[in-house]
Amino acid sequence: MTASQSVPPSATSTVHPPPEFDVEDAYLDVADAELRRAIISEWEQTMSTETLRELVCAVCARCTPAARIVLENPSPIALSLLRNDRLPAHVLPTSYNLAAYDGAILHPKGLTDLASKSDIQVCRECLQDLKSSRVPAFALANWLYYGHDMLPRDVRVAFQEASHVERILVARARASKISFRFSEVKGHYLYGTNPEGSQKCVKGNVAVHPQDSTSLNHVLPPSNDQIHDTICAVFVGENKPTRANIEKLSPILVRKSRVQRMIESLIAHNPKYAVSGTFGGYSQGNMDRLFGEGTSHEESGVPCSMEIGHIPFSDAVAAATEGYVPGEDEGPQSESGDEMLLDNVGYTDGDGSHRSYVEMKARALTHCLKKRQFLQSQAGSQFVPDFENEDLLTWLFPHLDPWGIGGFHCKDRSVRLSMEQQLKYLLKVVDSPFRDDPDFAFVFFNVLQKKSVLKSVAFRVPASQRDRTIRELMAIDVRRLDELIGRFKDNPQYKPEGDEEAGILRLLLKVNTLSHDLPGSNGYKILLQNQIRALMNYMGTPTLFVTLNPSDRDHPLVRLYAGTDIDAEERMRGIELSRWKRTVFAARNPSACARFFDKMIRNFIEVVLRFGKSDRGLFG
Repeated sequence: MTASQSVPPSATSTVHPPPEFDVEDAYLDVADAELRRAIISEWEQTMSTETLRELVCAVCARCTPAARIVLENPSPIALSLLRNDRLPAHVLPTSYNLAAYDGAILHPKGLTDLASKSDIQVCRECLQDLKSSRVPAFALANWLYYGHDMLPRDVRVAFQEASHVERILVARARASKISFRFSEVKGHYLYGTNPEGSQKCVKGNVAVHPQDSTSLNHVLPPSNDQIHDTICAVFVGENKPTRANIEKLSPILVRKSRVQRMIESLIAHNPKYAVSGTFGGYSQGNMDRLFGEGTSHEESGVPCSMEIGHIPFSDAVAAATEGYVPGEDEGPQSESGDEMLLDNVGYTDGDGSHRSYVEMKARALTHCLKKRQFLQSQAGSQFVPDFENEDLLTWLFPHLDPWGIGGFHCKDRSVRLSMEQQLKYLLKVVDSPFRDDPDFAFVFFNVLQKKSVLKSVAFRVPASQRDRTIRELMAIDVRRLDELIGRFKDNPQYKPEGDEEAGILRLLLKVNTLSHDLPGSNGYKILLQNQIRALMNYMGTPTLFVTLNPSDRDHPLVRLYAGTDIDAEERMRGIELSRWKRTVFAARNPSACARFFDKMIRNFIEVVLRFGKSDRGLFG
């Protein structure tokens, strides 16, 4: 056969070389044994007790990884930087020899010797500032010391043991509405028996709903009308709640003597609760009427003005309220018989419907047209500002700041801190009650959301319509705009009547709002959706979806983050706590659970996926 002769394709015997490795197809290759062993080894190392062990910085009291803690001789350090001579004398710590440490405000868990000056544990961040003769931003002396241990013992116990409702009754301000939901556990061995006998057959949760404005109480405890607007309880089950049954539910039970003790302590020692022209102090009349007329002699009970409802149990109710984890609704059973756990749920204030969107724009525009201030504070007013208010923390949570000395935006701080910075700090402090409070994180998250709205939301119109739109806006009858807002509020499906209302609505449709930098907003969601679509267009659709659901109840890392001295590796070999005790521990340490969840997700991304690293991950 000559070179010029053609060969039919079917007769060819050419052998093609194997295609080169394609990076885009790397996820199709199953990880070999060596890679799997390497990932398991790295996971065990990053999750070991030695790696995760934390120590307490004596200067800032934060729980810090041991690798970032230095044992330092305090003599060369200018401890005078850590003094706060403006603190009341009765608040100063007595858990260590204050004079030996030159009056420095320190945390005893960061000291090697409580009686005499000796080496102290200092995080690298604080040490760098001290060596530069600067006050560390998060030093306890920078008005971040709260003196919980210095409360009189009876007051301290009262704050610690107070029920959810009791804490509401002693707070001078309220920024949320609390809803309790109690349900009979169908299938429990006590189901169907006398509901007044035990709490074992009852489960519950508490929902924290944000208010539009923070309200200020003028006396404590507040009046029955104010309590009615703040707290409610809903019972789900076949049996209607009776007074005797309700009074056995500890989360809503109130003891008058405990409430009075807390209020009197706040009035006597907290300057933010001092009797003044705008605050009348303790009201014996409100206390006598707390459980209803003619009940002044009763020591404990449920506030008579608290709204209580009943929803008969049905399959529809069960389907609407069940959790997403199989078997979760049955839950662990109390070992003592009278303990009850409440799932805490927080809500952000928002309605993404079109009608709500139109109403929001109408309210904002009428506010501008009336030339009102965007932030307003008036002496004696019922409402108080959420932002830049150093009294807000102790007004909302007096059990967390009982002396009124550590509020947000404190003007006396030598190093100023934003609310975001202080919030993150408070959730890292050892033995901090801020970490364990069920409402604190929800309430101030909503404050930050409102602040973000103020900073990020703006109105936008096309440039070609700008001048005309402004003229039309300025020509609007503000009275008619107020009327239109009221009609939309009463009836979300309201249709404008007349040319004037239709014209206002057309004008509102021309004005768009921008909020793409605000997490949780519709604009932010659209921004993320667009990013996902762009990634899919560039890299193709995902072929693998992974769902992670770390169990904070069962993992020993939660106990380690909560400050328990345990060996995580040893606990992984066998669980010595019952399911109920593990559940109680997780419920009482929400901050440790949040840190555990964050650690597990980050470790999965960094160790298993090896995202951002040159090495191949488990899935490519």
